[in-house]
Amino acid sequence: MRIAVFSDIHGNLPALEAVWADLQNAQPDAVYCLGDLVNLGPWPNEVVEFIRGRRISSLMGNHDQGIGQGVPEFPFSYQTEEEHEAGLRAIAFTNATLKESNRQYLQTLPLQLTLTFNPAFGTQALVLTHGSPASINEYVFEDCPEPHLVQLMGQANAKVLLMGHTHRPYIRRFILDEGAARLTKLAVNVGSVGKPKDGDPRAAYALLTILPLKEDLVSALDVQIKRVPYNVQQVQQAIRASGLPDLYAQLLTNA
Repeated sequence: MRIAVFSDIHGNLPALEAVWADLQNAQPDAVYCLGDLVNLGPWPNEVVEFIRGRRISSLMGNHDQGIGQGVPEFPFSYQTEEEHEAGLRAIAFTNATLKESNRQYLQTLPLQLTLTFNPAFGTQALVLTHGSPASINEYVFEDCPEPHLVQLMGQANAKVLLMGHTHRPYIRRFILDEGAARLTKLAVNVGSVGKPKDGDPRAAYALLTILPLKEDLVSALDVQIKRVPYNVQQVQQAIRASGLPDLYAQLLTNA
């Protein structure tokens, strides 16, 4: 069985289309999105309708939550006053552009999904979330202290935790010693489709293959972070033509 998981499209339709084309070759049995369909890119309606039209199960990201509520400002990562002002302009653009039916769709998205694979793995759960199980806005980076990561996974009863939000992909396996028991855990950040922040401008997603004849969910999972090229220059031109801040065109290649 194969599962594809992607996140953080941010209104970048060409990147999403490139990932979808790549998925046609991988042929996963299920596809999930971890949220942030909209904002910062010029195609919020087209991205939402792409996800809706293909019945892709999606979570709510923090941008989906804010735009779904139609508010003029909501928290996301600002490093400078320039970025703050650009963020306000992007929110205003997306609020003005998004169709009401698509806004209502964003409001319906869940914050978390839990997948189980009975009977092979009993109650071992694979949990999907946008930021973290504790908060839609929490950034869980690869260097997150293990005790905090264990606490987050315990809070969600997760054997495997898949996240987005940071736009920086990683795969982190670790072992917990609990008395006589040794428990393996797996945390994965699937990266970003539309706005990577790890120095690689290609779209990112995770492909999980569940291997047969395994008793433990972590050892049964082969996880790959896939990178997919797309026409970044086309998106940069569209951002500039739309009136969105030029900063978001620059960050597609300079993040």
